[in-house]
Amino acid sequence: MLPSSSSGPGPGTDARHATSGIYKLSTSKVITGLVLFRLINATLVDTYFSPDEYWQALEVGHNITFGYGYLTWEWLVGLRSVLHPAAFAALYKGLSLFGLDGGSLFIYAPRLFQALFAALGDFYAYRFAYRLFENQLTANWTLFLTVASWWNFFCSTRTLANSMEASLTIVALYYWPFVGSPSGKTQGSLKLSLFVASLTCIFRPTAAILWLFLGGWFILGLVRQGRWASIIYTGLNVAVIGGGAIVASAVLDKTLLYNEWVWTPINFLRVNVLEGISLFYGSSPWHWYLSQGLPILFGIYIPLVLIGTYHAFQASTGLNATLKRQVLYLSLWVVSVYSALQHKEWRFLYPILYPLLPFAADTMQRLFLSSRDWKKSKSRIAIVAALLVVNGVMAWYTTSVHQRGVIDVMDWVRETSRKSGGQGQDLSFGFIMPCHSTPWYSSIHLRDAKPLSMWFITCSPPLGNVDPTTYKDESDIFYDDPVAFMDNLFKNRSPTTNPKESHLVFFEDLINTTPDMRVWLDSQGYHECARFFNSHFHDDSRRRGDVLVYCDL
Repeated sequence: MLPSSSSGPGPGTDARHATSGIYKLSTSKVITGLVLFRLINATLVDTYFSPDEYWQALEVGHNITFGYGYLTWEWLVGLRSVLHPAAFAALYKGLSLFGLDGGSLFIYAPRLFQALFAALGDFYAYRFAYRLFENQLTANWTLFLTVASWWNFFCSTRTLANSMEASLTIVALYYWPFVGSPSGKTQGSLKLSLFVASLTCIFRPTAAILWLFLGGWFILGLVRQGRWASIIYTGLNVAVIGGGAIVASAVLDKTLLYNEWVWTPINFLRVNVLEGISLFYGSSPWHWYLSQGLPILFGIYIPLVLIGTYHAFQASTGLNATLKRQVLYLSLWVVSVYSALQHKEWRFLYPILYPLLPFAADTMQRLFLSSRDWKKSKSRIAIVAALLVVNGVMAWYTTSVHQRGVIDVMDWVRETSRKSGGQGQDLSFGFIMPCHSTPWYSSIHLRDAKPLSMWFITCSPPLGNVDPTTYKDESDIFYDDPVAFMDNLFKNRSPTTNPKESHLVFFEDLINTTPDMRVWLDSQGYHECARFFNSHFHDDSRRRGDVLVYCDL
């Protein structure tokens, strides 16, 4: 949201003057506007981003509520807490109880639910900015930047644990009693911050990277001040709140899914870090977050963040100088630790987006306060226009165009099954594409119907004593020789006891690069019956081209 059109203070005006009533936004209107905006945002996301949005959240929630839904290997070895998918399981249960699990609302409901957390993140980014700079204009510009952010539009309403983690992290940061901050945060706010932080660490154990830094800084500050009683009190809070959250999560895990005591944070650390299983899903060079991650996350905001960071370090004294530096050091720590880990993804840095946006906002408010008559400045208007246009184009392309075919095909599967009588009778689907390329049962839920017969090519990692250097998952075996794989799969098929699939779904690249596969499809009586545009480009060559459906009906 842009600042008020009233004349603002000049360059030499004290920064506190910027907090005058003419710049103050109505809290109720801000909250209402953010909620409505994110709800609309949620309905406009028609593309695929990360498999975890479905396979580690909605699919698990669907399994908990309805008794079916694919559980990936992580859930079979107790790697993840059920806390995050349990939220969607509760949502599914509520819809089912009211008979609302048979239409489009069932498909949109999870993102609409996540939209509330997205709005929460936006609002607390706004509040955190004011706490950080004690400048209403900076807070207003933060609100503008978080709403205009292409990344937030693309990712904040997705049902990724990272999206909820980012929103809850900025809430916890707002209540965190930073050392040296004059904001008056108390032990009461510390308890609230610890509770929210504990939630993020339960469903994203790597969130502890951020909180270990803040906790260490906080304790060090108390030691320097000789506040030993506060140190003991803080330790007790961490033990009671953090420990209580872990135990409560373990009870939830045992009750809803695992049927035994499982300590998921320990398993997560052991499997992904100590055993290095995460490397099975890719590794990147140390500079990847600097060369790709941060530029993708912040986009056109990067220069604004850098300028704001420069000003924060230049100000040795002033409003919350120490607090600003703590936030910057925290962000540097998070990026550094994640850079040391070989498996990297853009979304892992999402939690530092909100706390860094105020620094970009500070640059904007400095720019617009450098002249009273800022409305007549074409350069300033051009900057705002550039922010809106660049973010708008990126948001539109990534939410409406890029990788939409894998969503559209599941909509088609759902509607085709409904038209067959709602039972999916005589329909079966084989997905011969890289694993987890599409959503699954949570996206084609059929009320009062048996689960649709579907299978996909798996990609479970080498667990246990398997040699990772020679290991090949099912996807590797398939793409080594697709025709041989399918011949082996179909060789003992019988129309009565083991009929072949009525539909096969795959990416166009499969028949473009393997002409024999087209011949095999013809020999089996399959023909193209549906086609969906997916993307103009893709970093995985196996996923290039349209999504095709071949039928044997």
